[in-house]
Amino acid sequence: MNPKFTLFGTQTVRKSTRWASKTLLAALSVAMAVMAATPAMAQEKNVLLILWRGITEPEVALKAKLAALGVQAKYTEVVGNQDRGVMASRLRALEDDIAAKKFDVVYSFGTTTSQVAQQIIQDRIPIVFNIVFDPVGGKLVRAMDAPGVNTTGVTNGVPIDQQLSAFNKLAPLKKLLVLFNARETNAKIIEAQVTEWTTKNGIELVSRRVAPETDALDEVLAEVKSGKLTADTVYAGADSYLGSKAEDIQKAIGDRVNLFGGTQTFVLNKWLAAYTPLVEDMGGTAAEMISKVLNGADARTMPVILPTPKLIVSKSSAEVRKVTVPADAVINP
Repeated sequence: MNPKFTLFGTQTVRKSTRWASKTLLAALSVAMAVMAATPAMAQEKNVLLILWRGITEPEVALKAKLAALGVQAKYTEVVGNQDRGVMASRLRALEDDIAAKKFDVVYSFGTTTSQVAQQIIQDRIPIVFNIVFDPVGGKLVRAMDAPGVNTTGVTNGVPIDQQLSAFNKLAPLKKLLVLFNARETNAKIIEAQVTEWTTKNGIELVSRRVAPETDALDEVLAEVKSGKLTADTVYAGADSYLGSKAEDIQKAIGDRVNLFGGTQTFVLNKWLAAYTPLVEDMGGTAAEMISKVLNGADARTMPVILPTPKLIVSKSSAEVRKVTVPADAVINP
């Protein structure tokens, strides 16, 4: 055997081995750099949307914000059609998926929906609610700053006295008609607080119950249109059913009375004004909380958030009602 040939061959093998090792290390370094640059939220997350009447403005804002935050979400929707029994039945149909924790997080709209969701899901999956006027009164959390259960979220619970005081400055109240859906927990709380405020401020109050699948709302609107029921102002709080009827109410009596609502949804349907957080702030804040939960935050210790409320005014309705829009108001068409 030729020693020179053997020596040459050995050196060649060693050099090739060193080259391969360096190449492998370089490839691993590039792979690790790519992994480090990939967002932690790149993996698709399963988000269960529990909705009272389908996708509304806050959910549109929620999805847009989650996408902006880099959350790749697969959405499953459960819609209750404004019926607690229907909601419970449809949610129980997902029991196997809930028990297996197929969903990474749950989003629920409104007090009734959130109560049903919590009763069925319990603490198995974190719940982030939205559009809940009084989370403590609705027994969803133990305290606003420390929920104590696997549930937290976003409230639109601007105190009624602040809402009505803002409306009173915009267009003085003399006789107030409050509409409320007695089937919703929020509505009962709101009606009680409206009663307290009007009593303190010497304003005449008429309360009328309305509810889905009844003629109650049509009857009230007919009375206002005919003059049988007189009022200069109508108020509806953060009530999902009345929010779904906001356009019908505006068309029926919006030229006769000042209409004030508890959420921006009413103003988007040409009601005169609302004093509340903006829709995009409600949905966006809920999305930020969901993102934190997906990244490992404990819902039990995440404080409930009330986004900053603002006076929102419909420009077209203000013109019809001859109301001057304050310079600091958020103006909707």
